[in-house]
Amino acid sequence: MQNATRCHATNQGGDPCSATPLPGQGWCVWHHPDRAEARREMSRKGGLAKSNRRRAAKKFSEGGLDPEQLQGIIGSTIVGVLSGRIAPNVGNAIAALARTSVTIREAIEVEERLADLERRAGIVGRNQIA
Repeated sequence: MQNATRCHATNQGGDPCSATPLPGQGWCVWHHPDRAEARREMSRKGGLAKSNRRRAAKKFSEGGLDPEQLQGIIGSTIVGVLSGRIAPNVGNAIAALARTSVTIREAIEVEERLADLERRAGIVGRNQIA
């Protein structure tokens, strides 16, 4: 006799399902015969939530990241790699993108500072003095 606190169905491996049945029912949400359409919808939504584009859209807004956001992403990535949730190669790619972002930000800052100094010194172009 099957345990009433467990689903009456078997899993793909042929073992009894270990999920708790829906209240007043003998099957869990994954095995209840009347919930096939709901299962398909949950699977579809789950698949969409796992897509790379969706995950990225959840984390990032359009445009560049400020230093605090970048630091947060790197911290989350480190934790993810160490816990096994993020593959090391993905962590390496994120780190490379972060380095590139920092390099670009630094180059822009240097260009802005140089332009300001040239303006203060009266230099119109790189080799011209006003």
